[in-house]
Amino acid sequence: MIKKSILLLLLVSSSIVLPVKSDFGDADFREDIESGGPKSYHDAWCRQIKNKCRVRFQGRSMWVEGQGGIDRSQFISVRRETEGYAGWSSQPAEYYYYIRYLSSNNNEKIALFLFSNKKAGRDFGKAIVRFKSQDAKPIPNYRFPNSQGPQDTHGRDKNLNPYDNDLIEDWSLESTKKGKKGNINCDSPVWKNKPRCN
Repeated sequence: MIKKSILLLLLVSSSIVLPVKSDFGDADFREDIESGGPKSYHDAWCRQIKNKCRVRFQGRSMWVEGQGGIDRSQFISVRRETEGYAGWSSQPAEYYYYIRYLSSNNNEKIALFLFSNKKAGRDFGKAIVRFKSQDAKPIPNYRFPNSQGPQDTHGRDKNLNPYDNDLIEDWSLESTKKGKKGNINCDSPVWKNKPRCN
């Protein structure tokens, strides 16, 4: 009887001392990660090569920063085309996404988004599918933040990850021009406290 009670006491005390590992810590997403619909951003070219723009998806909205956008109900269809080949590769050099939608005054319009990076083009296509179906899975931006466009930054998100930041309510904000005033980088240590940047 004494052996059983000592064994029971040891079992209870060891379970109290050892922490229970039920969570994954750093690997865990926030509980509300999939609430609010799909979220991502993509650095593209708008309508012509070298015309840089940032396209954002957030819940039922898709927009070009600083210009405007649409609600999911305005979206009609998407058509993807490829063109050219990069060297000896059998991979296309350019990806074109034609988005057909209804404008705010009910006219049918088409927008064109171009990508020269294969992975960026594919990720944009996946984001369109997620936007159409309103699938809130945290991809692609949680995997490779800020490496979605012609200028691949190799995963450095520069605090732009939409899953780590508050929802954007103002479509006129441009994260690509943040910190710039003319030719001056107001984020640099030299200029950030000068009157011109404040």
